[in-house]
Amino acid sequence: MNRWIKIILTIAASLSGLDARTAEPQPNGRDLAWVEKRVQELEPVARERRIDEIGWASDIRQAERLAAQHNRPVFLFTHDGHINTGRC
Repeated sequence: MNRWIKIILTIAASLSGLDARTAEPQPNGRDLAWVEKRVQELEPVARERRIDEIGWASDIRQAERLAAQHNRPVFLFTHDGHINTGRC
């Protein structure tokens, strides 16, 4: 029984510490607008996204056909993972 009393008192003390006023935006707090602005600041600019300008081919046959048409070499890149996240 003593254990249950401690648990109930701990829960009651935790809940009494919650206050509805703490959910209001603080003057120097980080709100949604701040987060959106920060995300925009950290997004890569066009010169940092040059990889998007590469003419990617979905398979080697398509790459060889395009290379022959444009008299360009084929660079074979293989990867196991999610290249779109930018983490190789």
